[in-house]
Amino acid sequence: MAQAACKTCEICENAPGSHYCVECEQYFCEKCKIFHKKKQNISKCHMFQSALDVIPAGKSKCKEHTDNFDFLCKTCNVPVCSSCVTDIHNGHKLSKILDSNSELKEKNDQELRQKIKDATSNMEKVEQGLSSFDEKVDIVIKAITDEGTKLKAMIDKHISQMIESLKDQSKKEKDKLTTIIAQNKNV
Repeated sequence: MAQAACKTCEICENAPGSHYCVECEQYFCEKCKIFHKKKQNISKCHMFQSALDVIPAGKSKCKEHTDNFDFLCKTCNVPVCSSCVTDIHNGHKLSKILDSNSELKEKNDQELRQKIKDATSNMEKVEQGLSSFDEKVDIVIKAITDEGTKLKAMIDKHISQMIESLKDQSKKEKDKLTTIIAQNKNV
C-alpha cells in the first residue's frame, strides 16, 4: 500500500494531520481529533487511524463506481470496491484491505526485525574488530618498548665499555708519564 504524504490538519490548517477520520475522510491534528471525537456528539463514535496508513487522497474511492475500496485484488495488485469484485475482478484472488495492511505490516515488521538483527550483528563484529585492533596495538607497543629497552641496554653497555677503555688508556699513558718523570728525576 502506498502511504500518504505528510498532510495538514483540514480543520485548523496549522498542524500536521497525523490522524485520519475514516467516516469523515479528513485529516486531523491531535487537538482537532480530541475536539472531533470527544466534544462533538455527532462524531463521538468516529474511528481514527494513523495518517500513515491511509491510501493517498483521491485514491480511497473507486472512480468507476464511487464506492470505497474494501478489497485488494492480489491478482492485479490494486485496490477494488465491492462492485469491481463482481465485475472486472470476478474470479481474482482478493483480500480485505485491512487484512492486506495487516499482512504488509507484519511483513515489514519481520523485515525490520531482521535488519535490526543484522545491524546489531554487524555492530558486534565492528566492536570485536575494535577490541582486536586495540589488542594488536598493545602488542606492537610492547614490542617497541621491549626493542627500545634492548637498544638502551646495548647503548649503555657500549658507553660503559668506551668509558672503561678510556680509563684503561688514560691509566697506561699516566703510568708512562709517571715512569718518564721518575727517570728524569734520577738523571
